[in-house]
Amino acid sequence: MKKNKPFIQIKRKWSRGIDIITAILLFISVTLFYINSPKIPEGMFEDPNTGKPMLLGKVSINELKQEPFSKWYNNEFDNYVLDNELLDAISNPNQYSYEIFLGTWCGDSRREVPRLEKIFIELGVDFNKVSIITVDRDKVSPNDEQNGKDIRYVPTLIIKSNDIEMGRIVESPSSETATLESDLFEITLGIPPTPNYSKD
Repeated sequence: MKKNKPFIQIKRKWSRGIDIITAILLFISVTLFYINSPKIPEGMFEDPNTGKPMLLGKVSINELKQEPFSKWYNNEFDNYVLDNELLDAISNPNQYSYEIFLGTWCGDSRREVPRLEKIFIELGVDFNKVSIITVDRDKVSPNDEQNGKDIRYVPTLIIKSNDIEMGRIVESPSSETATLESDLFEITLGIPPTPNYSKD
């Protein structure tokens, strides 16, 4: 019996050593998982398709310019060239109200919404007249602002006068030759172009 004790003690020490190594490896694995997992900032939501942050609900322009959205937002804003001639022809843009539905996950939204802001600034639009609602991939906002608005695609810009819809721009300008400026101009003239989804 006494001769077996050193062997038993060595076996126990070896077993404890394996347990310690296993615990260390588990700790490292869990740590790496959290390090590599995308951080979702407070006030944002996780996109179930990509795991990346997205905004949901009514937001301000400045929220679209924060990280991680600022790179694509600023790039589109800075590089878009305005059609000032058409913008000058739009009379009293502050007589209208504007609703923008977009997805921060959406390529079309990332392209068109910064351009719309640049247009509104040039027009002198009061941003108190601009509502910006971010939606998920099902085109739903937490407070259901999309209800009754027929939001099929994003971005969708709805222009209203006295709470009556004058026209809308959906996804992109209405044709290959149209621009955001030309669509806006036609809407303010009372001859809104046919939105893209109506051609489906």
